[in-house]
Amino acid sequence: MSDQGSQTRYLQVTPSGAFYATVNSHPDEARAILLQLLSSNEPIEFSYDIFAEIADLELNHAKTLFNRLLARRFLVLTGTPIEQKRDSLETVLASILPPLSSSGKVILGDDQGFCLASSGFDANHAESLAALSADLISLHQRHQHILNDDLELMGQSWGMLDPVGNSQLGNWIIHIGSQVFVLVIQEQPLLNQHQFVELLSALASRYLDN
Repeated sequence: MSDQGSQTRYLQVTPSGAFYATVNSHPDEARAILLQLLSSNEPIEFSYDIFAEIADLELNHAKTLFNRLLARRFLVLTGTPIEQKRDSLETVLASILPPLSSSGKVILGDDQGFCLASSGFDANHAESLAALSADLISLHQRHQHILNDDLELMGQSWGMLDPVGNSQLGNWIIHIGSQVFVLVIQEQPLLNQHQFVELLSALASRYLDN
């Protein structure tokens, strides 16, 4: 792909790219560059040289990585990138959490059991579910060898399912560097949309390398 073109294009992480970047903390080149892009406070104009600089890779290696991310739809080029909201994290979360569930009921917690933000749940339920999610994180960590290594299952998320396998309450684990968060989502998760990217961008901008 050429760097040339009359229209300025920007690097944009997709929902699937954002999910891959944060689904676990195992280091790899793709995850590292996706997290760097998510944490940027300004849109990043595309060129191979800029991409190589951000990825800290030799140019030909960077081109190979970029094309792989493009082929997997983890990254796209766009003329209208999603820009970071300038409001406080609390204000941003209030607007982007509800669309992530078909019920509008979503909680963002951390691995210590604190409820950082919630939508649709009353305060007591939100706090209790955030504490429950922290226990699930600990449970998975104790058994991750068989789940992630032996069975080669990707991710660390857990759910309460109905009789036909639909999620009634899901816990979606998010890794931002050394920080671990959890999205508690009642009913159907709706993560394949720009609000999911906005959420992870806001968290990466606030917590990556902090």
